[in-house]
Amino acid sequence: MLEQLSIDQPSYLRKDASESTVMAPPTNPNPADSSAKQSLEAGLAALKQQDYPTAIALLESVTQTAANQPSGIRAQMGLVAAYKATGNVKKAIALCSSLAKSPNPQVKTWADRALKELTPPRPPKPPENKPKSAETPAETGFVAFDAGTKSAKKSIEGDRPTADKKTGFLPLEPVVEPGNAKSQPISPPPPPPTSQTSEPENSTETAPETAEISGENSSGSPTDIPGVASPDTYQLTWREAGRTKSPRPLKPLKLLEFRLQAVASAIALFFLARFVLQFLLTNTNSLLVQLYIFTRLPIFAPIQLFYRDPTPFVQMVFGLLLASSPWLIDALLKLFCGIETLRGSVLSKHSKEASRVVRSYCTKQNMPMPVLKLLPLNVPVAFSYGCLPRFARIAVSRGLLEQLTDDEIATIFARELGHISHWDFAPMSLALLVIQIPYLIYWQVAHWQERLCDLMTIEFLRSAVKFVAAAISATSYGIYKLLRWPMLWLSRSRVYFSDRTAAEITGNPNGLTRALSKIAIGIADNIEQQKQTSFFLESFDLLLPVGVGQAVTLGSAALHAPLEQILLWDVSNRERNWLTVNRAHPLLGERLKLLALYAQFWQLETELDLANAGVQEQPRKGKLSPFKSIVEFKDSKLFLQGAPFFGIPMSLAIVGLLWLIGGIFSRTSIWQLDWLWGDRSILWGCLPIGFSIGTLMRINYFFPDIIPRETASPSLPEILSNPDSLPLDAEPVRLEGELLGRSGMSNWLGQDLILQTATGLVRLHYVSRFGYIGSLWPFLFKETTRPSDLIGTSVVATGWLRRGATVAIDLESLRSQGGRVSDSGHPIWSAVLAFAAAFWGAYIIIQGPR
Repeated sequence: MLEQLSIDQPSYLRKDASESTVMAPPTNPNPADSSAKQSLEAGLAALKQQDYPTAIALLESVTQTAANQPSGIRAQMGLVAAYKATGNVKKAIALCSSLAKSPNPQVKTWADRALKELTPPRPPKPPENKPKSAETPAETGFVAFDAGTKSAKKSIEGDRPTADKKTGFLPLEPVVEPGNAKSQPISPPPPPPTSQTSEPENSTETAPETAEISGENSSGSPTDIPGVASPDTYQLTWREAGRTKSPRPLKPLKLLEFRLQAVASAIALFFLARFVLQFLLTNTNSLLVQLYIFTRLPIFAPIQLFYRDPTPFVQMVFGLLLASSPWLIDALLKLFCGIETLRGSVLSKHSKEASRVVRSYCTKQNMPMPVLKLLPLNVPVAFSYGCLPRFARIAVSRGLLEQLTDDEIATIFARELGHISHWDFAPMSLALLVIQIPYLIYWQVAHWQERLCDLMTIEFLRSAVKFVAAAISATSYGIYKLLRWPMLWLSRSRVYFSDRTAAEITGNPNGLTRALSKIAIGIADNIEQQKQTSFFLESFDLLLPVGVGQAVTLGSAALHAPLEQILLWDVSNRERNWLTVNRAHPLLGERLKLLALYAQFWQLETELDLANAGVQEQPRKGKLSPFKSIVEFKDSKLFLQGAPFFGIPMSLAIVGLLWLIGGIFSRTSIWQLDWLWGDRSILWGCLPIGFSIGTLMRINYFFPDIIPRETASPSLPEILSNPDSLPLDAEPVRLEGELLGRSGMSNWLGQDLILQTATGLVRLHYVSRFGYIGSLWPFLFKETTRPSDLIGTSVVATGWLRRGATVAIDLESLRSQGGRVSDSGHPIWSAVLAFAAAFWGAYIIIQGPR
């Protein structure tokens, strides 16, 4: 039985004690052979260091001088890996085809396996008549924990709840009994054997040389080709790096600035919520006035209360939500998740250190013990909420307690204690409740319209109900997304503070690294099992330790490639900070790199090799002038990436120039242009015009032509490992897999579209060719297929790959195996938006000041 190869360090690169006995090559006095072997070893070393151009040059020279010798065979095998890594798959396949004709059976076996990996088969078609299980959310979008459970009362060891008979609501997702991650660790491959397998006498040199890079694992399955991580054979392993018992203190945190930022975010949320409410009330009355004029029916008379200033009402609502946030969030989680109190004995059973950390930290900080809550969910999550430390809660899921180890659970509890001690949990709890209002409307309207339509027999009434429900649900979801914006800055900042506090409390930054990575993996696994993103994960995303958008891709790819590889963009891309402004969580790679730096500061081995990863800035020989800096920025990718937004300040410069011209001519006898001076209509009109010009500047870069023969089908690890890509670098791709997401009206706008490929999950962005109207009411334009209609089927997704803070594909089309096609219209609507903004700006200028 041949030795099992290691993915992290291929056997042909290993230099260990057993090599002298197993792989001892015979001496060869020939200088040419000696030179070939030196080039071979140098080429393999360059391949190991990912210096692919050097490796290819050296290995190709060996194949030319010793093509049929063992060193030449090894060089060809190494070239396969180098060609694969550089994207030259055709050459890799050609080499493998040549090696497959080798008389040596080991070389032939290796080549056959490599060919299969270089040309992966299509995913199998799912059965057409798949029966629905009892827990499938066919109509309501809710999933019961156990359809056969008699009582809704449960504990961590007891029964699972069913639907509440009074409300009709079901919990969000079932609690599947998972394998305990603590009792089933992933072990590394076994060490190589110390004895050599017998070979024929005439292959004394060839067999050892080729056995070094070919081989099978203990179960008889082939291992990876050199340098290529195969999704079928890669195994995620943890170093279990240690911790410090007496951590040296870090630099004190600047909590005053952070708390001012929290207050500013809450104030911004208040004014945005007031503006949204005022906008809704005003436009509702305008619509009623038009209906009243048209029908003359008194029921359409405008509501006088809507004309009043909503500021006092919004102030009262914000005050009540903040003061009652612990109990309101308790009620929400009880209604939809069946939350219960986490007993101290249960916590101690899973993590004695977590119990000790909570008690000792609260005593040290002289703050009350938070109330511990348990979520009966399989997904590993934790968050804190409340209005004051004495009313604070820390909620953890069953999945977190079962999938993390003792010390990892303790680091997560330490993170939440950091949120409470920093006081950022209070404004975040307020924000969570504010955004829950539109989110619950979106969710419940989509849910109840299906039940209501099932009870109706008149087609006209059913269509009217769907029409109104779709408008309300889509508008509510848009408001939910809008109200998140004021809190994104605070949400990102508080994560850095809590990670650092957890590392200081426990002295275990490596444990927190493993915990955050496992949470991301657990969230992705939960989405794969549920075949959708649960409403809980989306609505509580602001409070979770890891953002759901990041976890979808990174968590699924972590099972197919090393974490250092898939997090390379997070720590290396120069523009990454600009691309996180619309995200609630900072980049996971940056967070784990900071934890690695803490570990280095305390002289610990790091769990991941991220401490020294990142962009090495080249020192400038001289200071650039402002003009040269602007020119350099104008020629950069970042300028094109943000051209629609950078066009707005550019338009302000044009306004200033026009005002200056008007001011000059106002002091002369040329009165025809003095109206330009101080004309505010020019100011307001140029803003959308600048946005329009910027959008048109980047549209060709954003949506290059998709040519079927040149469309790539990269694996997810390949996508994630490119450190220089930006969303502007739109690579046309064609990926196959199963389409996941929510069904029904809750996904008519494409809110939850995920492609499950062989190497992980990828988000899909969709917009109808007729805009949101075409998504909500496709019958108006004779469109028959929405993406949500293809949920659960095998599809081919064609579109433009965007690599930013998250990975997503802007769809051009979705095609199912049954021939159903759903077309998307991203380029069309980018152009429509640009021209609409230009016409709007021109209209404002023509109207003049009012």
